[in-house]
Amino acid sequence: MSTTVTERPLYIAIQYIYYVMITNILFIAANILLVAAFIFVEIRIENILLFYAALLPMGPALAALHATMGKAIREQDLKPVKDFFSYYRKNFAVSSKYWLIHLTAVTILIIDIHYANIYFSALSPIFLFLIVILLFMMLYAFPILTRFEVKIKNLLMVSIYSIFRFYKTTLLHLSTLLSLGIIYYFAPGIVWWFCMSAAVFFIMLNMNKPLKVLETQMSENVREQHEKV
Repeated sequence: MSTTVTERPLYIAIQYIYYVMITNILFIAANILLVAAFIFVEIRIENILLFYAALLPMGPALAALHATMGKAIREQDLKPVKDFFSYYRKNFAVSSKYWLIHLTAVTILIIDIHYANIYFSALSPIFLFLIVILLFMMLYAFPILTRFEVKIKNLLMVSIYSIFRFYKTTLLHLSTLLSLGIIYYFAPGIVWWFCMSAAVFFIMLNMNKPLKVLETQMSENVREQHEKV
């Protein structure tokens, strides 16, 4: 039986490129303050509080981006504009709370590194290591909070657990981050912003198995609690 136009690889590839492009534009629009800060403000430690403020809206935008890319992978269908803003509203509260904690912790550690380099450089690697751990936690936290209803405390614990439980996925996440870093190195400025949807797409693709495992574990926990009652 011959395949229809919509089932052909070329059509599917163009469709996913369209999803990535539109959601990327929406993500940039949702972070217009940060884009403006990147363009007009020099990246220096003295300006860290300004960048902190500009970064605050990114939490819900990241959640919406992860959710839309996750839906595109699971259902192979997406209404980019409608779904992006739907997930933005749905996950706004929990993503904002998590992002505030994450961003504040990273900002404090960056300031700690700055002063450690001046007064006691031996502490700098420790602070840098903590930032790396927080970064990997974030790579699990956003996919998890967009798929499950979780409290912030549980989200943090599951994110730490997932880094080591799904170490192969963690390595794949690392390759995605390195790719973004290489793009930023060779094309500094706002160019790498246009790769965010593609990066999140691969992150959500990597998260397929871990999310299924976590869903099974959560279902078993709920069933056990009901049996106890």
